Amino acid sequence: MKEKAKIIATAVTAVFACALMIFSAIVTKHLRAPKIIIPNENNTTAAQTGESKAEKKAFSFDYDKLSSVLTVSQGLEITPEMLKAGVDDKETLKTLLEESEQGEIPDTRFIELTGYTACAFADVYGEKQSRDMGNNGKDSFTLGFTGDITFDEESYYVMIHALEKPNKVLDCIDETFQTEMKNADIMLINNEFPYTDRGEPTPGKKYTFRGRPEFVKYFNDMGVDIVSLANNHVSDYGPVSFTDTIDTLNKADIVYVGAGMNAEEANAPKTFIINGYKVGYIACSGVEYPIKTPVAGENSYGVMGSYDDGKTVTKAIRLAKRTCDYVIVFPHWGYENTTELSGAQIANSRAWIDAGADAIIGNHSHCLQGMDYYNGKYIAYSLGNFWFNARRLYTGLLKLEISEKGITPILVPGLQANRETHYISDKAEQRKLYDTVEGYPTKNGVKIDDEGRISPKG
Repeated sequence: MKEKAKIIATAVTAVFACALMIFSAIVTKHLRAPKIIIPNENNTTAAQTGESKAEKKAFSFDYDKLSSVLTVSQGLEITPEMLKAGVDDKETLKTLLEESEQGEIPDTRFIELTGYTACAFADVYGEKQSRDMGNNGKDSFTLGFTGDITFDEESYYVMIHALEKPNKVLDCIDETFQTEMKNADIMLINNEFPYTDRGEPTPGKKYTFRGRPEFVKYFNDMGVDIVSLANNHVSDYGPVSFTDTIDTLNKADIVYVGAGMNAEEANAPKTFIINGYKVGYIACSGVEYPIKTPVAGENSYGVMGSYDDGKTVTKAIRLAKRTCDYVIVFPHWGYENTTELSGAQIANSRAWIDAGADAIIGNHSHCLQGMDYYNGKYIAYSLGNFWFNARRLYTGLLKLEISEKGITPILVPGLQANRETHYISDKAEQRKLYDTVEGYPTKNGVKIDDEGRISPKG
């Protein structure tokens, strides 16, 4: 009996021990179970992501060295902070270092590596002063320009005529031109009046203009991105008309250039990023004797003046060229109502190109003037009126098509007549306009083909 009980006790003990082992195995299995692996949005596992982060944390690069080499090779400051913000791939960093040690990296290659030229890269990831116009998906971009436009209701009657139309100003400027303006990647016009319904006309001034602030919407409708205020009418109704103009353009989100509340602001370029390139605009005025439009001073409002033989503008161009891929100068200069060029137009255009300007597009004469090339750079001495008065005049919209091949100017032909501006569609009439412009007095001259493309003469 005792022997049987002993056998039973041994069996129970064995069963209990076996159960304990099984329970322990189960607990151990759960305690040591691997983490659940969840695919993330980049089709990498959480564990893999952790490893890549660890690798990235372990990765080190001498940003200071690359910054120093790039700053020398590209001729402008590119800081370690810019590089950390703009380049997150170690192979690209290595390539930048290797290629910059060999010399300057070409713009097209810098864009290939970073999406921007060195000038644009330093702006986007550094100073952030430019308006970014994005990428148009093409291998070129277009800058558009027109001459004088006024929305004044008291002189020349163009605005009075427009207000009688169902679509106002939009019925007075040909749809072809409006399409060209909207299609331009950056569109600049000469804003030859202040926006205000206040103030008094400047004493002793023969012609004074102003337009209602709400009229700025027509520039929005036509795709205008930037206006020049460097002209002799921007403050026709006194200081309040000037400040009202600045306020109006700011509210309309339209960039202005060539004027400001002090010289530092007035003389500064306005810059844009387009297709990875940085484009700078400088506008100035050197007309009106005696001077009735204030020139900006250290602590006073006004326009950027070129009355000092263009020296202030020359300095501004040199500074802008250090940080811009392209610098466009838009001067208000020369004589009115004549194709004869002034000495200042000839002398300043050459000095400004020598300083770094890539193109000079003038205005003020109220009629088209000749075109020129100097050291391979294009000069349009004046685009004249675009939509300004009732006179019958040739006009046009100028385009600069910029690609790896260079800058190609194209003149879209037009006619201002009967307080409206029309596109010239007839080929024979287009050719007549081109021939007329080719014949205007210049130093070197240009030739214009049947498509309006402009190139050096000879």
